[in-house]
Amino acid sequence: MNLRIASLLLVVCISATAFAQEQPRYAGKDACFQCHASQQKTVAGTPHDSGRGCEGCHGPAEAHVRSTDKKSVFSFRRASAAEVRERCGQCHANPTMAQHAVGDVSCLACHSSHHYLKKKYLLRPADDMLQHPASITTEPRIPAA
Repeated sequence: MNLRIASLLLVVCISATAFAQEQPRYAGKDACFQCHASQQKTVAGTPHDSGRGCEGCHGPAEAHVRSTDKKSVFSFRRASAAEVRERCGQCHANPTMAQHAVGDVSCLACHSSHHYLKKKYLLRPADDMLQHPASITTEPRIPAA
């Protein structure tokens, strides 16, 4: 009987260790700002700076902090329009977004997540907004840091 209990405990411990290793871990925004100081200034005091901070949008970043592997965090620049809309929609889901989030148009075609408090980065010029969403460029509107 003791052998069965010991075996069961061993299986549970191995499973728990494997599960813990597979789960991405959060590093905290202070770890992000060690290398991304310019982004710290653009989001300070905004809703994008609260809660999980950077990792609320980019995902757990411990692996990125340890290895600086750019593929270990979510990149809005590399993501498809649908992936960007899905990420942004986790917090910004509303009827307005549903109406204009169509086709192969990324949220970043019109908005900037890091610079949205600066009016010029909140929306593209009005003339662009009058076009059908499918004709708007899908290139992200991410200003140089």
